[in-house]
Amino acid sequence: MDLPEGILMGFGNPLLDITCTVEDNVILEKYGLEANAAIIADEKHDALFDELMNMENVIYSAGGACQNSMRIFQWIVQTPFRAVFIGSVGKDKLGDRIEKRARSDGLLTLYQLKEELPTGSCAVIINGPNRSLVANLGAASLFSDDWIDEDDNICAMDRAEYFYFTGFFLAVCPPAVERVARMCCETNRIMILNFSAVFVLQMQKEALGNILQYVDIIICNKEEAIAFSDTNDWKTKNIFEIGSRLQQMPKENVRPRLVMITDAVCPVLIFQDNDRVLEYPVPPVKQGEIFDTNGCGDAFVGGFLAMYVQRMPLDYCIRTGIFASQQVLHVVGVQIDKLPKFSEKCI
Repeated sequence: MDLPEGILMGFGNPLLDITCTVEDNVILEKYGLEANAAIIADEKHDALFDELMNMENVIYSAGGACQNSMRIFQWIVQTPFRAVFIGSVGKDKLGDRIEKRARSDGLLTLYQLKEELPTGSCAVIINGPNRSLVANLGAASLFSDDWIDEDDNICAMDRAEYFYFTGFFLAVCPPAVERVARMCCETNRIMILNFSAVFVLQMQKEALGNILQYVDIIICNKEEAIAFSDTNDWKTKNIFEIGSRLQQMPKENVRPRLVMITDAVCPVLIFQDNDRVLEYPVPPVKQGEIFDTNGCGDAFVGGFLAMYVQRMPLDYCIRTGIFASQQVLHVVGVQIDKLPKFSEKCI
């Protein structure tokens, strides 16, 4: 399918990923981090970034969950600038470096530039199969919805048919998400939301409540689905019940909602209208072949969307997402240049 330029627009927090592999839990315990969680940095984590950057095995890559997904999307569709990434960076060399890296991967960026704070970064600590993320959002935390009103950005939004948001971005700028969500509903375009992290569900209950009626596709993992249930007092941890209730929540337009719940080991669950539930097994990966689980979920989204915007069958979209997620397991960081050339024969 010949995709138009800018058919997909992703909103997220552009960050420099600072990735280190550790052999024990010493650094996690030192900074009060869980082995497999994502948090926003506070003052006690200031020294963490300096400590990681002084490690011998540190790897730097253009990151942030949404930007990773958009780069994987481009890796699969191969034609440059089919996806556009939106977020806020500082007016600094780091912001320039991230933009150049994204563009070299075929991703068009329309950053909102901020002078008040430097470009953000994310500490990624890998310990065996686990990864702990600590985000120092920096300029990404300052995104404002007046970006939507700029002429060049209006033109880009007019071209886009699919809009993808991370929960991390919702935590930064709820007004922008709500404005675009309403626009999607009014103009019959597709709104996709990734819950992203448990803390988003706990801290952004009101913002989520304002936009879910406009969301066509919800993506989350099992822990996030259960957190949503807890936050809304559903009194269940049954993942099938939660997925069904998410799918049936009130919706502003008549298009049925799709809910995807992922898991590293258990099948990907797809909840559709009329209580239809599909299960897609995840092929096992040998433990010795896993180098980094960070970006695995981001890659699943990128793979899924690469086929979804081409209107491929849902089964094909899910299998492409699973394939992409397993490819990034073999490299440290989402480094597109380290991935093999994508071929549909692999799916």
